[in-house]
This record gives sequence, structure tokens and C-alpha cells, in this order.
Amino acid sequence: MSRGERVRRLGDTEAAFAYAHALVHGSGRLTTTFTVNGVLAPERIERAVETWVRRLPLLSLRIEDTGDGGLWFRQGTPGPHPVREREVDGERLWALSVGRTPVGTTRFSLALHPAICDGYSVGRLVRPLLDALFGTPGSCSGEQELPPDLDGLTYQGGAACGCGVCMPSGSPRRGRRDATPCAGDRDGRAGRVDRAGDVVTLALDARASRRLRDWCGTRQLTVSGFLTTVLADALVRASGRTEVTVATAVSLRRSYAERTLITEQGCVLGMVRAALRAGPGGDPVGAARANTAALCAAGRAWRPERRAHTAVRRAVERVAAGEGGVELRVVDAGSLDTALGPHAGRVTGLRTVAAHGGTRLGGTLHLSSFKGALTVALAAGGPWAAVAERELTDAALLRSALLPV
Repeated sequence: MSRGERVRRLGDTEAAFAYAHALVHGSGRLTTTFTVNGVLAPERIERAVETWVRRLPLLSLRIEDTGDGGLWFRQGTPGPHPVREREVDGERLWALSVGRTPVGTTRFSLALHPAICDGYSVGRLVRPLLDALFGTPGSCSGEQELPPDLDGLTYQGGAACGCGVCMPSGSPRRGRRDATPCAGDRDGRAGRVDRAGDVVTLALDARASRRLRDWCGTRQLTVSGFLTTVLADALVRASGRTEVTVATAVSLRRSYAERTLITEQGCVLGMVRAALRAGPGGDPVGAARANTAALCAAGRAWRPERRAHTAVRRAVERVAAGEGGVELRVVDAGSLDTALGPHAGRVTGLRTVAAHGGTRLGGTLHLSSFKGALTVALAAGGPWAAVAERELTDAALLRSALLPV
């Protein structure tokens, strides 16, 4: 493809994320941070990034507004990318910053435009970078496909919802039933809380993560379903409403007849919405089961829409303006271990945060798991953010640890 050549029209999902991202001035991105053992020379990193971008045409894409209500991908020029402890962005749909840490490791922070990546495919973009950095053959050898055009494929969904609430990284599993609280649960040492703007990230250690999964599993719940219900209850109390809309990300990688054409790269998901009733008191376990069932039913009934981009943009603007009430988005990226292949041992602290960009949404809950440790990130604004943080921390650390399994 030549420089500036239009590649294809954005699909409905891609366009929705692109419009939302633009509406909040570029703060709707996915940001993944991780560290690699050892201090790597800047020249080595630059060569690896050049190889990474050259082998992944997706990283050279731009989004062009044709002026007639349509968005198109066009091909840009990869070019060299200096990455010495500063951000690489400009017109591109990604940004990378690299720096040393005080403990002798190299820290990477990769921000990706939501139209070219979702929570499920972050690892599939990080892995080729690590392949190039360490000279490992595999996923980074040869050119990768561009984002799949779902609008032209045959949808075969309906058998299972595949949503992030009923099939998450924190899927329930039977395990040890030790009812003794984790050491440090009472004073927060089992989980570290970080704040950056409107985003609060709770990183549980492996032991606390296991206890939370086990606590949910013995109650036939998932971590994602349980935390979604906790936040929905908090949002209802803060907003004075009787119900809240929950939008959960549904991976569509197994939902099309031409599934072999769907690569791991790209934004390949649907947002399934269901109105959940919530309120103080009652049975939180029963409410979580009912909410999960409602979201699963919505997932099975969901079908992709084909709409003009002007209609997509109007829908995004209505949601951003708060029409239809508050909304909580849930994205569960699953376990990221397998996506890194042979590099899993070199990488520590891998986490992804999905920002909601300061819109009037209730917030975005993002979960992922790496080496058994669960990361829960909540992007929320407004007066309910402090309540949401307290409820989320209590549910993830205290409630599951102190109640009998």
C-alpha cells in the first residue's frame, strides 16, 4: 500500500470507538504498562520498535474523516520512532514511552487507539514488540493482517454470549477453602491502589486474587460479575436511580463463520447492554447471579448492526451526553500470560487500563490477570468516584477475605 492510500471504511464498532475517542479529546485509549528485566540500551529499543512497526501494518494506520460522515483507515509511513524516555505519538494511533526504573528494569507504556485494539488483543501487540526486542521468531515474523472488517463477515452468534462477565479472566474455579484472611487484607498490603487522574487501579497480589476467585467460585459467581454488581449498586445509590445500564464487552472472535479471517489484532468486539436493577440491602450474591443471567441473555440476543457513520456518531454523542441514564462499562481482558509466549518470564507487572475519557458515563471497569494476579481498574468521574473506589476495594479485598468461604 502506498502512503496515504485509503485501506477500508471503519466498521460500526471501530467507528463508534473512534468517534467516542475524538469526542473526549483523545483520552479514551487503552494503556498497557509492563516492565522487562534488565536495563536495555536505547539503540536496541529503537531498532526493535522499527522492526515492530514495519511488521505490523496496523501500527502505521491513520483515521481519516472524509467529510461526508464516513471514517476510513488510510496507510501512513512507519518511519523511525525515537523512544528515549519520551512519548511517540503525533498523528499515529498509538504512543510508546520507555524508561528505566530504580530497580534496574526497563518500563514500557503503550497507549493504543480503541479503534485498532481491544482488551483481548493487547497482548497480541505487545508480544511482537518483545519478539523484535529479543530476536525471537514467531508471532512477529512476516506481515500481520490489517484489522478484520467484521461488516463483511457472516455472524453466527447466539449459542453463547461470550461476554466479559460470564467468561472472564477471573472465571470461578474450585480451589483451597481456607477461610483465614490473607495477611495484609486489613491494611491493604494484599493489594496496591494507584491513582492517575480519574483512573483508580487496584493490583491484587496472587494470593488475594486466588482468594477472591475462590470466594466467588464457591458461590457460583465470577469475579467480574460480582464486582459489576457491587459497582452497579454504588452507582444507583449515588445517582438516585433504581437501575443502571451495564455495557459489557463481548469478544466476537468465535462468532463469525469466517473466523480464520479474524486476527488477534484489532477491535473485534461488541458492546452488549442490559438494564440492571440495584439498590441497598438485599442479597448481593443473588443479585450478582441475576445480573449475570441478564447480561448473558442480552449477549445471546445481540446481533451486529449495519449503520451509516452519521448514525453511529449520533448514537455516541447521545451516550456521552448522558441520554438514557448512567452507564457502567465492563471489559474483562482475560489472562494475558499465554499471549506473551516465551516472554512471560521476562515481563513483570503487566496491566491494561481502559479510560472512559471524562464523559458522563458512570465509568469503565477493566479486569485482567497476569501470573495469577488480578488487576482491576476503574475509570470514573463525578461525585460517585470516591464511593465507587471504596466499594470496589472493600469487595475485592475485605469482603471476600473476611466472610467464610
